[in-house]
Amino acid sequence: MNTSEMINAIKIKGSFPTSDDLFSDDDFLVLLNHQFKTEIFPLMISLSEEYFLLSKDYSVTQGGLYRIPSRAIGAKLRDVQYLDASNNVQDLNRLFEEDRKTTKSGFYIVRNSIELTDDYTSNTLRLKYFGRPNKLVLTTDCAQITSIDSATQVTTDFVPGPFTDALLVDFVQNNNPYDLLSYDQSLVGVSGLSLTFNSLPDGLEVGDWVCIAQTSPVAMVPEEIQPILIQSALVSCLASKKDKSLEYEAAVLERIKLDAKNMMDPRVENDSIKFRTGNLLGYFSDRWY
Repeated sequence: MNTSEMINAIKIKGSFPTSDDLFSDDDFLVLLNHQFKTEIFPLMISLSEEYFLLSKDYSVTQGGLYRIPSRAIGAKLRDVQYLDASNNVQDLNRLFEEDRKTTKSGFYIVRNSIELTDDYTSNTLRLKYFGRPNKLVLTTDCAQITSIDSATQVTTDFVPGPFTDALLVDFVQNNNPYDLLSYDQSLVGVSGLSLTFNSLPDGLEVGDWVCIAQTSPVAMVPEEIQPILIQSALVSCLASKKDKSLEYEAAVLERIKLDAKNMMDPRVENDSIKFRTGNLLGYFSDRWY
């Protein structure tokens, strides 16, 4: 569902007349984005199934600082890794200010940046993090691809006004699971309905979206999660106007949240054990330890 369809769903479920000026479409978008942060983010992260996982590489120089990516949920990192000249991966140990008096090797967090110890002077630092799904916007703020004309050019149904040369854009999948196909890509040229880039992401299809960076007209979560977002926004609307159906709809929200968690966890249905570095957080035969 795109944002227009989600807004219509809220209006239907809440019996909001189309002409009702209590909530505008922009108001519904504000609620959808707020509930995305308060309901959907925590739910998806709690599953520990690597949804939203992204990574960013930095060239290492001695004494350098490396910013935690702005898309990282909670400015939090999943892993800090060092790649040597042969691309062998080494997990780095986190150190604290008290460790500066020692010869320990690893990394420090300095405000919102990573600082490596002096024994790392070259090669690659890789930061892995859970990327914040893009802010929901109306479909008219994005361009939907109608044809892929070459390895660098697409034709769209509409080009929003802000789409100009050098604009940073994201490519967003229009089908389940509504993935982020590529991000922070520079728009090289705009000609009529044609958009040109240095390259196009793998898996791009007709119907997918070109959006201003960190925005999207579709909720970037599996379809099974989208009803939770709609229901959560509906409950917020009903709460704001003290609607008598609030209690019922809030109970529905809790039920569909539980149903979704049971449906989506585990993500791989077999008898494997799910690990997280250094700790067993997993399951075996549907039992948690």
